[in-house]
Amino acid sequence: MVRSAYLKTVFRTIRDNLGRFIAVTLIILLGIAFVSGLGTLSYKMERALADAYDEAASPDIMIKSTSLFGISSSVTEQVEAYAGVKAVQSLTVIDTAEETENVRVVITDLADQKVNRLSLVEGRLPESGTEVVAERASDEVKAHAVGDKVTVMGQEMTVVGIVANAMYSYRGGEPMLTEDLAENEDGADFDESEMEKLQQIFYADASSYGGFLPVTDLYVFMDYEEARFGDAYDEAAEADAAALEALLADDSLVFMTLEDTMSYALAQSYAGKLDVIAAFFPAFFIAVSALVVLSTMTRMIEEDRPAIGCYRTIGYKDGMIAAKYLFFSAVCCLIGSGGGLGVGLTLLPAVIYPAFNTMFFVPAWEQWVQPLMGIVAAVVMLLAVAAVTLYLIRKELRCAPAEVLRPKTPKAGKKIFLEYIPVLWKRLSFRFKSTFRNIFRYGKNLVMTVISVAGSTAIVLAGMGLSDTCRADDIRNSFPKMADAVSAISAVVIIFAALLCILVIYNLTNMNIAERKRELATLKVLGYREAEVCMYIFREILIMAVMGIIVGIPLGYGILYFMLGYLDFGSVQDVMWYSYLFTPVFVLFIIGIVDVLLRFKIKKIDMTSSLKTVE
Repeated sequence: MVRSAYLKTVFRTIRDNLGRFIAVTLIILLGIAFVSGLGTLSYKMERALADAYDEAASPDIMIKSTSLFGISSSVTEQVEAYAGVKAVQSLTVIDTAEETENVRVVITDLADQKVNRLSLVEGRLPESGTEVVAERASDEVKAHAVGDKVTVMGQEMTVVGIVANAMYSYRGGEPMLTEDLAENEDGADFDESEMEKLQQIFYADASSYGGFLPVTDLYVFMDYEEARFGDAYDEAAEADAAALEALLADDSLVFMTLEDTMSYALAQSYAGKLDVIAAFFPAFFIAVSALVVLSTMTRMIEEDRPAIGCYRTIGYKDGMIAAKYLFFSAVCCLIGSGGGLGVGLTLLPAVIYPAFNTMFFVPAWEQWVQPLMGIVAAVVMLLAVAAVTLYLIRKELRCAPAEVLRPKTPKAGKKIFLEYIPVLWKRLSFRFKSTFRNIFRYGKNLVMTVISVAGSTAIVLAGMGLSDTCRADDIRNSFPKMADAVSAISAVVIIFAALLCILVIYNLTNMNIAERKRELATLKVLGYREAEVCMYIFREILIMAVMGIIVGIPLGYGILYFMLGYLDFGSVQDVMWYSYLFTPVFVLFIIGIVDVLLRFKIKKIDMTSSLKTVE
């Protein structure tokens, strides 16, 4: 019987606090969704490209000759005999620069593509010396159709097929490989503005040339277990490239890895920038979410003091009493975290992921996910809420049952700092004097509201600033593709910040109304009109929100300053003036919407039942 009655009280706690339960769960869901969604973006992009490289057996090491005689057969044999080599492909790459276009011709054994297999998109492979296949079109690679007549190395040829080279996954094209890659020690130094000319890339079959052309390139595919785009893979490839260079000891050979190609280097660079964004925004999102959850639990336990005293009086153990509130907070965290992971790992990437397709040739949608950031955030949230819930309940359990049974003594009134400024204080009407006294009397509510609104404001401003940065001319000229993807992320940031702000203000205002039902009922009895009673609460919320906005604007500026510094992408000077104006107006507009929604709750307050409550 005791256990049955106890379980009823546990579930009744959720029923009696259903509004809080839903609000807290949604806030946690929103925070975890945001963290897990942004945290998986770079992983999805890299995984998609890595799979394309693996499927094509793209080279791990590339050896290029600067000699007119090319790479000798003995060098090829030595490379093939090197430990860990799975396959070697010989190529002749000829780059020519014309007035308006760069043309690259790759001649290799198309019938036996052991390394860097080309994927046939349309048509067929060449069958004679007058036929070629063309690279698929992109922003910088010229489009060709099957049947086109083209001039290649001074000879008219027919395009019989369109192919996709996994190494050319970047839509902005590739630089001329003969010299540019050899001089570039760090692939991340590549700039999208390097390719000013339209490119044409053709592939011809080596059998048509009778083996008379020199081998200019060797593509080496290694037996690596390490996944591409990982530090372990990059280090292994660099080590083997250095070992081959020492083994061959030929000054006419240049050794490179995938890190030295533009597509791979830019993918790594962009993934790193996404990780920076994914680290900055979620940290503040989780902080604000956790703060609101902790505030909710604090007020809930304080309101339940008489019930806690009653439980102790009838013999409930402290552990059972604490478990009731831990259950409430844990269920909120578990449902919110589970839902947040589901939304974050599916819906959010589905919205942003297509933006990557403007930068790279990646599948339209893949199910790869990296839930680590979301799981870590969920665990941190659960532990933080559980720790504070235990602290709060233990504080109440240390009191004698008779003391806990009595409602908490109201905080003694005292002068606020404005009262020490007579010139200002005397000019305030009674309603504003009452408002300011209530605001500063409940310092905990003030701090919670100000910090929560400040966090939401900062995230909105940072999202707006990030969007402005993407529109800046210097960014558009140097990183047009990256700007498109970051713009999509900034839009999601603003939307999530708005939703968070709505939930935060709704939850805090809702709790404020619930705590002060007797006070509001008294005002109704005294003849205050409905609008005046509503403004009694909303005026306080508005003033505290303005305080939060004043704190949040410089905080958002600081977030943006440090984030752009880590990104090495744009500047706070790119933020438009109207973003600083839009942010506070937007937050105040959201607060207005919440106040309209909660007006009906104040209207429903029953004067008779509220005035019967004991104080």
